[in-house]
Amino acid sequence: MKRNIIVTLLIASIGIGMMACRHPKKLARNTFPAADTNKVIVTRDSSSNEELTRFTSDMLKGIHANHIDFATFSGKMKLAFETDKKSHNNLNATFRIKKDSIIWISISAPIVDEVIRAVITPDSLKMYNRLDKQLFLRKMSDAEELLNIPFDFSTLQDMLIGNPVYLTDSVYQVVKTPSIISFSCDHAKFVSLFNVFADDYGLQQSKVMDKDSTSAIKRSCELTYGDYTTVAGRKFPTTRRIYVEEKNVTKVALDFTRYDFDTPLSFPFSMPSSYKRM
Repeated sequence: MKRNIIVTLLIASIGIGMMACRHPKKLARNTFPAADTNKVIVTRDSSSNEELTRFTSDMLKGIHANHIDFATFSGKMKLAFETDKKSHNNLNATFRIKKDSIIWISISAPIVDEVIRAVITPDSLKMYNRLDKQLFLRKMSDAEELLNIPFDFSTLQDMLIGNPVYLTDSVYQVVKTPSIISFSCDHAKFVSLFNVFADDYGLQQSKVMDKDSTSAIKRSCELTYGDYTTVAGRKFPTTRRIYVEEKNVTKVALDFTRYDFDTPLSFPFSMPSSYKRM
């Protein structure tokens, strides 16, 4: 039970929220590499070393140019959340971020109002559950063991804001179509797959998978981005779809209903003395 609540918090921190029982619109789940009869596999067999290096360098520069920088961010979202055992579609949530410092989350349900509030910092995770009167205090270094999903504050911050996660310069298996470029990245622990739009290098989809070939259960997290809007010069994806696969599949569909950059924010959190510490 304790682990289920903390896993629910992780899903919430990725971007949970639902307004007035409305379901977010569907967003297509694409494939890796991008499916297109006109695709061109860009390898050293089809291009010179110089051409491939230049193509890869230009692509990475374009992706990095789309990196969303900010001092603070606040947002509200609507969400559909589904596992093999349960689903939720009537929650409200807000979250606030002070870059590299704090992530604040408040989740509310109809009638009962706020049910969960959480504060995540680079060092700690604090959360209280009003319904069960429980208080959770954890070190961020314990997050991988508790959630069985390796992440740190910086990765979570990028996921929330819409920046690529586990993007490295070790690019291979590049496939180009008229609309999408697909490629893979090598990381110490993971293999990352990306689809980016060919015209502006904006993220369309990414997938992170365990690299350890000896693991009995392969974990993966797939994110799809859509409905981009320009906010103060930033290209911001207002819809996200998340698929977490391990033994089972967790699906999260979310739509932003509000998004504000670089406004003054507060991050209130108190620890009720009457709550049971978990």
